[in-house]
Amino acid sequence: MFYRKRVVVLAEKRYLIATACNKKYEDFLLNHWFRSLKDNVNLSETDVLIMDYGLSEDIVQKLSEQGAIVLEATKRDDLINNARFFELAVFLKQNPNYEKVAITDSGDLIFQSDISDLFKINCKIAGVLEEISPAIVVLIKRESIRNYDELINVLKNKKLINVGFLIGSRDFFLEVADEMLRVTKVSNVWGIDTIIPNYIAYKEGFCKLHPKYNFIPTTTVLTYKIKNGKFWFKDVDHLEIIPVVHNAGRRSILRPVLDFGYGEGYNRPKILTILLLRAIYKILRFLTSI
Repeated sequence: MFYRKRVVVLAEKRYLIATACNKKYEDFLLNHWFRSLKDNVNLSETDVLIMDYGLSEDIVQKLSEQGAIVLEATKRDDLINNARFFELAVFLKQNPNYEKVAITDSGDLIFQSDISDLFKINCKIAGVLEEISPAIVVLIKRESIRNYDELINVLKNKKLINVGFLIGSRDFFLEVADEMLRVTKVSNVWGIDTIIPNYIAYKEGFCKLHPKYNFIPTTTVLTYKIKNGKFWFKDVDHLEIIPVVHNAGRRSILRPVLDFGYGEGYNRPKILTILLLRAIYKILRFLTSI
C-alpha cells in the first residue's frame, strides 16, 4: 500500500505504527527501523505510516514495495519532532478507522520482538517513564509556550514519559496536535513534542509501560547485556530479549551506543557516556526540586 500525497479512507478498523524521517536517517529507517519492525512485529492488524520529510525516491520506492504507507509531509518549516504530530493528525482525520496509534522515532530505535499486544491495552495513553532523567521542566523555556505556568504546575517533579515510543488512541493524538497549535509560541524549538504529550498524559492519566517497551541504556536502572548484536535483560538464570531499544540522544555524542543498529555486528555500549549522563540527569533533577 503506497500513498505519496493524500490518503484514502479505509473502512476496516486497524492499528497504526507511525514515524517520520528525512534523508539524513533514511538508511537507518529502511535497513534497521523498518526491517526490525517487519521481522519481529505482528502487522496483521497494523499498518505502517512513514511521514516523508525529504526521503530519496529510491528509499520511498523500497518502503512502499514492502508495504509501508509513505506520506509526503506538507508542513516542513518546523522541526520534524513537532511537525509530525500535525501531519499525523491530518492523516487520522482522513482515516478514522485507526483506533490506536504507536508513534516512534525512526533514526535511533529498533524492534527486537513483538509489541502488537500493546494495542489491546484499554488506555488512552501509554508510555515508558524514564527512570533516570532530568526534570521535565528543563526541556522548555517560558518564551516558547503560552501556558508555561500551568504546564509547570502539572509537570513539576514528575518523571518524563519518553515519546520515542508512545501508544495512544486516535483522540489522544488529535488532542496533542490541537494543544500544540494552541499553546506553542515558537514551533521550531526542541522539547515541544515531549512537553505537550507529557502535559496531557499527567493531566488526564496514562498507563505506565514496562521499560522494555522503550529501553534507553542511559536512563535505565535495569541490568542488561548485548550479545550477538541484541539487547537482553540479564538475570541470574536466563536472558530476556528487550522488545524496543532506543539509542536516545539529541546529538551523536550523547547517544549511549556506538554502531547502533539491527543485526549481528552492531551495538557497542559507551559506558563512560552512560555513567556521565546519568550523573548529570540526577544533578539536574535535584537542583530543579529544591
